[in-house]
Amino acid sequence: MLAPRKKLWSTPSSAVDVALDFASPLKPEDVVFDVGCGDGRVLIQMASRSVVPAESDTARDFSSRSCAADGERTAGRRQQDHHYCRQFVGIEISEERAAEARRNVQAARETEEVPSHVQIDIICANALDTEAIDYSRATVIFLYLVPRGLRLIRPIVWPEVGAGGGAGGADASEGSGRLRNGDGKVTRRIITYMSPFEGVDHQRKECCEVDHQSGAAWPVYLYEVT
Repeated sequence: MLAPRKKLWSTPSSAVDVALDFASPLKPEDVVFDVGCGDGRVLIQMASRSVVPAESDTARDFSSRSCAADGERTAGRRQQDHHYCRQFVGIEISEERAAEARRNVQAARETEEVPSHVQIDIICANALDTEAIDYSRATVIFLYLVPRGLRLIRPIVWPEVGAGGGAGGADASEGSGRLRNGDGKVTRRIITYMSPFEGVDHQRKECCEVDHQSGAAWPVYLYEVT
């Protein structure tokens, strides 16, 4: 089990807002993956903000306060600015949930919540199956997985981990900081909700309020592969 399955907790829209902020700026050449996409709501919310570059450059509306537990920023419900990403991929192991995600994506297209220039693909497969899933395309990966799931998928989304450490001298299994590909350029942003990767420092963390739990604030983490 990679994702929380005993009870299907859906990703709140506030966490998606934070994820979009962490992933920005999203460009037309970006490809966003949602691993364990469930009913597709994260993909639909992200895709609904996509515009063609000539349409809009709306200013961001930030609303945040301090997270009482650890002093990190806490994000309230907020409307992110538009972005230019037009390619989204959802990975879902359950055939039933994958079919539900495809129906929801189609319904969002019909109501024009998802614009016509955006492509959303739903792949029904085990997220660890690299023959079925080409992660090399992904420039942004969103993960709402249990800690064990993050441990299992980490060598796949950060291939250098499987080779005994980060390229460029960083030992990802023991050390901290960014994992590196050698040229210092950020090539992939990995965003996790609720659980962090073990043994690697995040570049950003923000707590988001959730509607179903009054007073609760749950963390979203950003990791940059450079």
